[in-house]
Amino acid sequence: MEIRAGGASSDDSMQRLTVLVPPPTAGGNSVDWAAASSTYEHAFPDDYRQFMASYGQGSFDNFLTVYPPMQEVYPNDRSATVLGLTADARSTGEEEDFAVPEQLIGWGLTQDSDLLCWRSVDQDPNRWTTVIWRRQWAPPDSWMEFDCGMVELLVRYVDRQIEYFSVPGLPYRGSRFLHTRDAQRFRRMRIDPWGPEPVAG
Repeated sequence: MEIRAGGASSDDSMQRLTVLVPPPTAGGNSVDWAAASSTYEHAFPDDYRQFMASYGQGSFDNFLTVYPPMQEVYPNDRSATVLGLTADARSTGEEEDFAVPEQLIGWGLTQDSDLLCWRSVDQDPNRWTTVIWRRQWAPPDSWMEFDCGMVELLVRYVDRQIEYFSVPGLPYRGSRFLHTRDAQRFRRMRIDPWGPEPVAG
């Protein structure tokens, strides 16, 4: 498993991400972090908390979905949370020869069922690295570790810096982000938000 180095501060990464992909006009999730602390045995990195406030739960390019600590759109679906994804990540880690499966904390999933995780290498979550597990690859090449935080990893995805990890044939330039609540609303309206032209509001 190769480690890709080169992190950035959470503030710098958030600034770059918002320039590359504007956040939803209605904002992100209103997370009750005090309630989250009673559910989780760990804290969350600052950049993830910033991302949840600005972007919230949702998808980049109908490909890479970022999960919330607690569901805001589908409150009864605990599987579509960090808690649910972490169970999948650790099970996968055990089956797919990850060095320390219990360090994996899942926060993202792709349409190809690739997992995006933190590797909780420190008591301070701001020191966690990030890991991608690629389902179609055999270990150890299936595991990619990055010496950076979650938002910096998203910047690299949006900027097409991660080898063999992008969406071919997008009908638009760059990337888009769609909050789950907006995706739900567009489905009800039978509108495809992933066409060549962006859909307003």
